[in-house]
Amino acid sequence: MKRRKRWLAMLAAVMIVTSVSACSKGSDDEGENEGDKGGQGINATNNAGGKPADDGPFSKYEPPITAESVLYTQGWAVFPEGETWDNDNRWHQLIKETLGIDIKWKWQVDSTQYGNKVNVSIASGDLPDIIAVSKQQLNQLVDADMVEDMTQVFENYAMPYLKEQVKTGLAPAQSMAMYDGKLMAIPQYQGDPRDSALSLYIRTDWLEKVGLPEPATMDELIKTAEAFVRQDPNGNGKDDTYGLGMLPSIAGAASMTGFLNGYHAYPSIWVPNSSGQLVYGSTLPEMKTALGKLQQMYKDGLLDREFGTKDFNRLKEDVVAEKVGMFYGTVSESATVLGDAMKKNPQARWKAIALVSADDQPARPSVPVTAGMFYVAKKGFKHPESIMKMMNLFVTKVYGEDGAGTNSENKKYAWVDNAKYAVFPQSPVQGFVKDFNYEAVRDALKNGDGSSLPEELKKTYEQVKDDDGTDMDNWQQWWIYQTDVSPFEVRANYQKDPNFTVVDSYYGGSTKTMDEKAATLFTMENETFVKIIMNSASVDEFDKFVINWNKLGGEQITKEVNDWYEKSK
Repeated sequence: MKRRKRWLAMLAAVMIVTSVSACSKGSDDEGENEGDKGGQGINATNNAGGKPADDGPFSKYEPPITAESVLYTQGWAVFPEGETWDNDNRWHQLIKETLGIDIKWKWQVDSTQYGNKVNVSIASGDLPDIIAVSKQQLNQLVDADMVEDMTQVFENYAMPYLKEQVKTGLAPAQSMAMYDGKLMAIPQYQGDPRDSALSLYIRTDWLEKVGLPEPATMDELIKTAEAFVRQDPNGNGKDDTYGLGMLPSIAGAASMTGFLNGYHAYPSIWVPNSSGQLVYGSTLPEMKTALGKLQQMYKDGLLDREFGTKDFNRLKEDVVAEKVGMFYGTVSESATVLGDAMKKNPQARWKAIALVSADDQPARPSVPVTAGMFYVAKKGFKHPESIMKMMNLFVTKVYGEDGAGTNSENKKYAWVDNAKYAVFPQSPVQGFVKDFNYEAVRDALKNGDGSSLPEELKKTYEQVKDDDGTDMDNWQQWWIYQTDVSPFEVRANYQKDPNFTVVDSYYGGSTKTMDEKAATLFTMENETFVKIIMNSASVDEFDKFVINWNKLGGEQITKEVNDWYEKSK
C-alpha cells in the first residue's frame, strides 16, 4: 500500500504537466571527506580539505563518485523500449552526467519483499551507502547510531524551493525525520497532504439516461447508485452494472474514505475532539453510521459482490468495461482510469464533483500525513550530501525550480508519451512537492495569454488551447482544464479554505506501542469494517471493535499520541 500511495501522490502532483503536455562503501579512491566545522557545509568533491567555493545544491563531483544503494522494482511502472530498472535508463544517466554520481545497486528485489530485505540488512549491519527505509526502520537505525546526521546536509544543500515548501506543506514529513533536534534522514516527501483529497467521479451521460441530476446529498448518491444498477445505464441489455465503485481500503483511489467522509467519519487519522484531545477517527460514532449505510448498499446489490477482494486494477477494468459509472478518486484517476475508459468509449461523459454530505454540513475530505520512506546515509559514508543533491535534481526535473515550474522537464523525466510510460521510479531518490501548475495553466487559458508561463507549461497551454477533446490520445490533458468537470478544480475549491480538508493531526511517527501493536490493530480494523459492509457481521460489531481496539493497545497509543500533541503545541 505504501508504494501505491506514493505512486498516487506522484501522479497527482505531476500529471498536469506530464499528461497535459505530467550501505557498504562506494569507491575508496575518492580521498577523505571532512565536514566543515565552520558551518560551511560538507565537502562535495573527491579532494580532501575545505569545501570548494562553488559547492552547492547542484554542484557536480569531479571526478565522479560511486554510491551504493538498493533497488525495489515496481510491477506497475512501464518504461520506454530499451530502458530497464538497472543503470541503463534516463535517470541514472542524468544523475551521472549532471551530478557526477554513479549509482551501483547492492541488491534488487520486488517492492513486495523490500521491507523484509531491508530488515535483514539492518540486522546484519550490511547497509549500502544510501538506502530508503520505513519510519520504524529509521527508529532502529538512529537508536543503533548506524546513520549520518543530515541536519547540516539539508541546511547547506537543499534547494531554496524545497526549503520553502518544508516550512509549509512538507513540514510534517520533515518533523518525522527529526530526533532530539537532529534531522537523521531526508524524507521521501509526499507533497501537500491536501492534494490527495478525494472527489466523486461520475458518468453524466448515465445520469441523463436514468433521468437523475448530479447527486447533492448522500441520499441522492445512494439513489443514483440504485439507478445505475437497475436501469441498464450502459445500454447493453444485460444486468451487469453496479452502483458505486469502491475498494476495501482507506487511502487512495476508490477507497471507502470518500463515502465515509460524507458522514463526517475520518478513518485511520487522528482528529481533535471537543476537549482538544486527539482521538482516532476510526473509532468514533460517525464511523458506525457510515458503515451501516454501506452494509445496506451491499445488501441491496449496489456494491460489487466481490468488494472484499477488489483491487485497483480490477476496479479500473470495470470502469473501462462500463460496469460502473461512479467512484471516488484523487486527481490521478483522470489519467490512470479515465484515459483508458475514454479510449474504449469516446462518447462517455465524465465529471468530478465535490464530496456530498449526509446532512446540512459540508462533507470535508480527510487525508493522512505520510513521508513515505526515509533516505538515510550509512554511518561513515563520505558523501551524505549526495542524497540531497539527487533530491534537488528530482524536484527540479519533475516540478521545476519554483512554484511556476521553471526549468522542469516533466514530460521527459516523470510520465512520458502522455503518461504511457512512468519513468520517475527509476530515480534512486524521489520527493513529491506541492504542485501549482494546474492553477497557472488554468488562469492562462482563462485569460487567453500563456506568454508568462515557463516553457514546459507553455507547451501544455498551447496543446489545451487548440484541443476540442475529440483526440482520445490527448483527451485527459484537455479534460482536466474544463473547469466545470475537472477534479483539479474540485481540489482547488477545497483549498480555498486552507483548513477545509481534514488533515491527520498526528505526524510524530511511530510510537513505542505503535511499533508493537499498530499492524495488528489496523488488520483488526480493516477486517471488521469489511465484514460489516459485506453483512457477515452486524453493524453492532463496530462497538466490540472499539472496545478491543482500546484494550489491545489503542488506549496506550492514544496516550502516547496526546503526549506528543501537547509537546508539539
